[in-house]
Amino acid sequence: MGIKVIRWSIALIFLTIAATAQTAQPHSSSDNTAALKELACRAGRAYAERDLPTLEHLSADDYVQTDVRGGVLHRAGWLDFVRNRKSELQVDCDSVEVHLYGESAVVMGGWTYTRKSTPGSPGIHSRWTSFWTKSADGWKRHAFQNTYVNPNADKCAMEEAKQ
Repeated sequence: MGIKVIRWSIALIFLTIAATAQTAQPHSSSDNTAALKELACRAGRAYAERDLPTLEHLSADDYVQTDVRGGVLHRAGWLDFVRNRKSELQVDCDSVEVHLYGESAVVMGGWTYTRKSTPGSPGIHSRWTSFWTKSADGWKRHAFQNTYVNPNADKCAMEEAKQ
């Protein structure tokens, strides 16, 4: 587990360097921003619908994801997880922000998951961050980190554990 943490730390350092070293392309930034917002939301809908062809197209070969439980899945393992997931979901996308850095982008937003078996339920909200690059085949998602929104986030989990 320690090696994975080190790899992610190194990857984040390189992403930060790349992000600060490049500047956005003003002539295409609004088009790219709109496209990335749509692609990020499409990825959420494709996940909910188990639309593997869309997910395969949007995901780079080196895709890696940290899921809401803290598990790390590489592309093949993640696609297997989606393929075999039992729950029927609907995913609604909100608050998407795009930060362009040349041919790279950090895209952040929220998803609300609702089980189709319990219509009218309040759903579960998550916040996510993803890293995309532009290739000859379009924008590809390389990294994705997703976290359930904790309504008690203002309370320190370590302090509550002591009680």
